[in-house]
Amino acid sequence: MKDEIKFRDLLQFLIHNKKIIISTIIVTTLAAISFVIYDHLTVEEPSPNTSSIERANLISEERFEEMSEWPLEFFTEPQIRQMQEYLLPHAYKLSIYVEHENHEPVANTTFMREVFRNVKVLEYIESELGEELTPAIEFAVHIENIGNSGIYELHFQRGSLEESLELGYIVMDAIDQGVIPVINHKNIYYIDQEPQVLVRDFTDYELNGATGGLSLRQLARDGVIFSIIGVGAGLILGLLIALLNLAADNRISALFDYAREESDKIVKLTHLYSKDHNQMLEEAKININIPYRQKKIVLYDRVTEHHFESLFKTLSENVVKYTNFTDIPSETDTIDEVIILTKLRETNKKWYENQRVQLKGYSIPVKVIQL
Repeated sequence: MKDEIKFRDLLQFLIHNKKIIISTIIVTTLAAISFVIYDHLTVEEPSPNTSSIERANLISEERFEEMSEWPLEFFTEPQIRQMQEYLLPHAYKLSIYVEHENHEPVANTTFMREVFRNVKVLEYIESELGEELTPAIEFAVHIENIGNSGIYELHFQRGSLEESLELGYIVMDAIDQGVIPVINHKNIYYIDQEPQVLVRDFTDYELNGATGGLSLRQLARDGVIFSIIGVGAGLILGLLIALLNLAADNRISALFDYAREESDKIVKLTHLYSKDHNQMLEEAKININIPYRQKKIVLYDRVTEHHFESLFKTLSENVVKYTNFTDIPSETDTIDEVIILTKLRETNKKWYENQRVQLKGYSIPVKVIQL
């Protein structure tokens, strides 16, 4: 028969490895929280003597180059703000008016952002640049709706003014050449015939208090998000460590596969251990003794003998115990059944495999009982 792994076997495996799994979850969660705290505390504070434009550049050029290579999902809220602040003084803008076929203005900003940040647009931009677009298109092409009027400002933001202007012309070509299929049937008019240098007023930025430093609200929000990520990563990593530990362990586990032949009978009684140990031993005795008339051999690993002492006292006279198949006297004339008695997390895997290899040469029914 096939030794199928049941849910209770998996549950026993998890219970046995709970220390490894819980410890890994705690470590990864603390590491994620520590990263968030460190990230928030290391936001560069601007000098009070710097100008508004200088206040925006809270990260160095080297730091910007490094962060430009990151996928968007790696950014925390403060890092997103830092990137946006760095890019603003290096940006060009292009004002356009977009309307439906019925001449109603397109006022859905979310829709327009999806239009200009889809995969086809990104592929066209990168083919024209001849390289991968950095930073991510969500940073490089920023879209603002001016008063829900159908007028949009497209901000092209890269590492320098020259790169931003180049990006602006590429996006204009994408519009003119119909590379963006979603808006091909809409009316688009250029308000600015050429991209213009973006000059921003940072007064609102300063009045809103977003001048860098630690924000407890953002710290709490990022802490919760990264804690969830830490728990998930810890659970996966903990399970992997537990499985590696299982593979390295030389003792039988709850997930061990006993079956070697189709005729094998597998009896797992470990589900009774925590409920009624005496009942487990009683059921083991019944499975060994019945039927009474047959001559049976019980094989067990010597290291588990102390667990089975009370059980052995209750076995019928037709059952003989050995710790190895080779110990069975050669003059033994008949053996009707061999019963391999195992103890979870104590019986040695190599001992079990050795017994099965020796039994393979005989047509003797085998029953495996796990306690």
